[in-house]
Amino acid sequence: ETEREGGRERENAGLLEKDASTTFGPSPRHPSRTQMHSSAAARALSLVVLALQMLTQLPGADSALRYRVAEEGPPDVKIGNVAVDLGLTAGTGSGDVTFALESGSEFFKIDNVTGELTTGPRRIDREKLQQCQMIFDENECFLDFEVSVIGPLQSWVDLFEGRVVITDINDNTPSFPSPVLQLSVEENRPIGTLYLLPTATDRDFGRNGIDRYEVEGLVDHGEKQPQLIVKGTLDREQKDSYELVLRVRDGGNPPRSSQALLRVSITDVNDNSPQFERSTYEAEMAENAPPGTPVLQGTLRRVTFSVVSQPQDAGCYDSGLEDSETPSSKSSSGPPRLGALPLPEEGYERTTPEGSVGEEEHVENGKKNGQSHSIAQSHTPRRLDTAPRPREPLLE
Repeated sequence: ETEREGGRERENAGLLEKDASTTFGPSPRHPSRTQMHSSAAARALSLVVLALQMLTQLPGADSALRYRVAEEGPPDVKIGNVAVDLGLTAGTGSGDVTFALESGSEFFKIDNVTGELTTGPRRIDREKLQQCQMIFDENECFLDFEVSVIGPLQSWVDLFEGRVVITDINDNTPSFPSPVLQLSVEENRPIGTLYLLPTATDRDFGRNGIDRYEVEGLVDHGEKQPQLIVKGTLDREQKDSYELVLRVRDGGNPPRSSQALLRVSITDVNDNSPQFERSTYEAEMAENAPPGTPVLQGTLRRVTFSVVSQPQDAGCYDSGLEDSETPSSKSSSGPPRLGALPLPEEGYERTTPEGSVGEEEHVENGKKNGQSHSIAQSHTPRRLDTAPRPREPLLE
C-alpha cells in the first residue's frame, strides 16, 4: 500500500512537470521576442555589411555604359546587363539592390531586380532618328539613357549614364529621283568624253549604302559614281537617240537594287552646209509687174545668207520675210525681166541656227545696193572663204 501511494505521488509529480513544461515553456512555432529581436538585428547587420561591400565595389558615377543594338529589332531584345557591367555582384537578384531608368524609357526598359537592359515596345528606326541624319560615322548614331541604382534599405542611390549605338541594317532600297532620266549629248563629241549621270539615294549607311552603278548592255566593272563615256562616233543624222537602263546596287547581303530608263538625246551641231536642190532656178513673171510681185519661192532648211560680192549692175531681189511670214521673193523697183534666176552656191555667208534642223523656210533673195539680207536672222553670219562666181545680171 505504501508503495502504491509512493507510485501515485511520483506519477502526479511527473504530470505536473509535463504540464508545467507544456504550459510555460517556449513554443517551437512562436519564437520569443528575444529571438525575434536577435534575428532582425542580424538581418540589419547583414544588410549594412552588404551595403558597405557594395560601396567598396561600386564604380564611379562617371563610369560609361556602352552597348550596341541593331535597328528595327522586336521588343525585349537583350542589350546588356547593367549590374554585371557595373560590377555589382553582391545583392543583385535578391531585391536588395534595385535599378530604374531615369531617361531613355522611350526605347529601352530595365529589369528592376536583375539590371537586364532590353529594347522597349517602340521599334527603333535608325533613319528616322534626328541625331542620325547626315553623319559619316556609324558610331555617331546612338541613344543615351540614365539608370539609377538603389542600395539596400535605400542606404545609397547613384546615377549612371549609358549609351546604345544603333547599327544599320539593309532595310532600304536605293532609288533614282525619276524612273526616266534625260541626258543630252552633242554629236561628234571626241571619244572619251565623260558625262556625269543623275545619282541615286539610299537611306541606309556604310556597307548597306550605294555600292555601284551599272549600265545594262555595256561592258564595265561598275562605278561608284554614275557616268557615261563616249566610245564611238555619234552622228545625229544617223541616230538621234539611245535608250539605256541604268542600275544601282547597294552593298548589303543580299544586295538591294533598282533601275531607271536613261534616254540619251543626240543634239545637232552645225556640221553640214546648207544646199540648194538645184544649181539654177527659173521663174516666169508678167511684164510691167509692179514692185512687190512674187517671183519665186522654194522650201529649204532655215538658213541665213548674204551676198559677199556682186557686180554693180546686178539686179537683186527683196526679202519678203522682214514684216511678213509669207515666204516669197519680190521684184525690185527696176523694170522686170524674164530669165534664169541663179542663186549663189559660193561666195555667200551663211549660218544654220542651232536646233533648226527640219524647220522649213522659203528661199528669199537680197536687197539692192549690195546690202546684207537674210531669210531668218538669228546668228551673226559666218564668212566662207570662197571666191564669188561671176553672175549674169537679171534686172537692169
